[in-house]
Amino acid sequence: MITKMRIRDVATYDNEGVLIEDLKKINFFYGNNGSGKTTITEVIRNEDSYPSCSIDWQDKKMVPYVYNRNFVNENFRLDNPIKGIFTLGKESVDLKLQMDELKNKIKEHEDSIVDISGLFREKDAEKTIQLEEFKQNCWTLKKELDEEFKDLIEGYRNSKDRFMNKCIEESQKLDRSLKPIEEIRAKKESIFDRPVEQVDNFLPISYDESLENNPIFTQKIIGKDDVDISALITELNISDWVQEGYTISKNSAGICPFCQQTLPNKFEEKLNSYFDQTYIQQIEELRAVTANYQRSIENILEQIDALQISKQDSFIGKETITRLLELIRSKYEENKLLIEQKQKEPSRVIELVRLSSLITDVNTEISEANLKVNKYNEMIRNLKVEKENLIKDMWRFIAEKNKPNIEEFNKKMKTLERIMGNLDRKRKNKDTYKEKHQKDLLELQEQSTSVEHSVNEINKTLRSFGFKNFQLATTGEKGNYKIVRENGEEVKDTLSEGEKTFITFLYFYQLLNGSNSKEEIVTDKIVIIDDPISSLDSNVLFMVSTLVRQLMFEMKEKTSDIKQLFIFTHNIYFHKEITFNQGKKSYGEGGFWIVRKIDDVTSIQQYEENPIKTSYELLWKELKNRGNHSVVSIQNVMRRILENYFKFFGNINLDELENKFELEEKMICRSLISWINDGSHYISEDLYVENNEVLVGRYMDVFKNIFYSQGHEGHFDMMMGEYQIHTITGIKEEPADALAEIKAGLEEAAVGNQEENKVPPLDVKIRKP
Repeated sequence: MITKMRIRDVATYDNEGVLIEDLKKINFFYGNNGSGKTTITEVIRNEDSYPSCSIDWQDKKMVPYVYNRNFVNENFRLDNPIKGIFTLGKESVDLKLQMDELKNKIKEHEDSIVDISGLFREKDAEKTIQLEEFKQNCWTLKKELDEEFKDLIEGYRNSKDRFMNKCIEESQKLDRSLKPIEEIRAKKESIFDRPVEQVDNFLPISYDESLENNPIFTQKIIGKDDVDISALITELNISDWVQEGYTISKNSAGICPFCQQTLPNKFEEKLNSYFDQTYIQQIEELRAVTANYQRSIENILEQIDALQISKQDSFIGKETITRLLELIRSKYEENKLLIEQKQKEPSRVIELVRLSSLITDVNTEISEANLKVNKYNEMIRNLKVEKENLIKDMWRFIAEKNKPNIEEFNKKMKTLERIMGNLDRKRKNKDTYKEKHQKDLLELQEQSTSVEHSVNEINKTLRSFGFKNFQLATTGEKGNYKIVRENGEEVKDTLSEGEKTFITFLYFYQLLNGSNSKEEIVTDKIVIIDDPISSLDSNVLFMVSTLVRQLMFEMKEKTSDIKQLFIFTHNIYFHKEITFNQGKKSYGEGGFWIVRKIDDVTSIQQYEENPIKTSYELLWKELKNRGNHSVVSIQNVMRRILENYFKFFGNINLDELENKFELEEKMICRSLISWINDGSHYISEDLYVENNEVLVGRYMDVFKNIFYSQGHEGHFDMMMGEYQIHTITGIKEEPADALAEIKAGLEEAAVGNQEENKVPPLDVKIRKP
């Protein structure tokens, strides 16, 4: 059966939706047309079409049989053949007995499967409990070791599951020798206090010695020898001076930059010949060699400076590196001065200070440092192995300390798994037997099912309720029905509304005893009935309510395949008829809901008892109210009860009742009876208007004695229930609850009473929770 439903994001149900839970075997839903009742029935009928909604089933999902307008449209159209209903015929007693026996066996196996599944779930829950208990035991051990040995259990300290799984894993590795905790502690202190990261080697300094030995530095760069001015330049050794003047003279407009005299003819031409292309190429080479040399030395200085500030000072001699760096920088500054002179005086011969030997010394220091790094890294590699071994020793210790917990846990888990394995095998065996019996049952159903039996049953029911001018008949097409008159003619569209309602519901009612499919005849099912009364015909109301109550009684007596029933209606009379639940007409426990639509959004409210009450029931409820109230209200309530009840029985003379009382009680009785006779709200004396607790009690005593004196104490005690007269100190009158959702029902009731006088008028109210 269904235990709860969530209806949301469909029709008038918003995104939050409604939750319908605590469902009973029989459930009543009352609500106006358009309030959202049919939507619920459609969700149950075709759950897969509503992914935003959900239905929770107990044990197993059952076949839903839904009577609503969609059922009528899909299965019962007067202009088309009606699908036949397969039911078990009564002609073969032996087959019926065999089928009943198979059904009982199937039911026994299903019950056994449910019981076994329940036990299986219990044992599975036990496994979960044992697992949680073992997990907690492991975690307690972890807490004991965490403070001191957290480095040895790193990676498992922040997850109970991971720590437990590691404990289980290590419990299988007991071949490793067990070390005492003191030894583990001592090793841990010696190993884990050291850094464990390997160190990168220092890179050697790369230097091209050819840069400082380039012949361009020792070469005299001078002009051409065969020019007539070259002899004088060479004799005076003023090549560099002339070259500088030559550069300036290009911008002096023919004036000598030294003596300010006009230069001789062809003087510039002679200078151009002297400083020819070879001279220019040598100057360019000097510049290029100088730039390469300076870039190389600057880069080397940066590398050596990086060594000087390295954090790995335990490996490299920083003092030596600093000293060499200063030497190289000093010598380099000397070479820079020499090069500057060479660039100013290209004819000058210079010899650079050799830096290669100093750089070689730096590389020697780097080589020695790398030897230390390699030794250190080798030690680190061994340290990692030692740490790994120490961690393994720690887990071996944990496994030993956790051994009692592990053994107890494994023992319990093996027992539970063995039991669950047996239960699973039994369940599969039961499934096998059940499937075999179901197959045998289907074969017998093939021999005994027919659609004719359903026709006979429906027609018999029609006649029993007085419908004799039409009936069902089989068509020429095997397995279908049609509706015909007594002379055999099809009715087509000549049925009255009441007749259509009844034949439609009667078809559904018979379908519950069988199926449109042979395979589903003996299937457990839930039944949903949505507004079967749309006509004001009180005869149809009585007949349909009688059939519905018959389904409820069959469920109570467990003679039906129906396991759960939902009834939706907007008709107050129909609701009152099917919810009557007293004495021999009791159907047992039921659930009650009211469906409302406010601002186009549906809401559903559950009630512990039937919220639809008659005015007569509400009067007794008001009388049992324990709140304080005036005597006037008590009089009115009591008068209305006496009038409703004693006029209903009739021929009971209440005029002489006051003679059975004396003094004040006689006056109270007169005040109650007089109003019934004259129809007015009569108050005899002002004495009784006073709000007096003692006076209220006197009224209750007189009211009770009126019933008792007339021999109707049973009715009084039933209506008062557990409320005692002496505890009722007053009545607090509640306003009439004329809620909007029953307005249409009341109007319908008024019209119905005018047209047909077969249903007594009911003044109906809806109780607020």
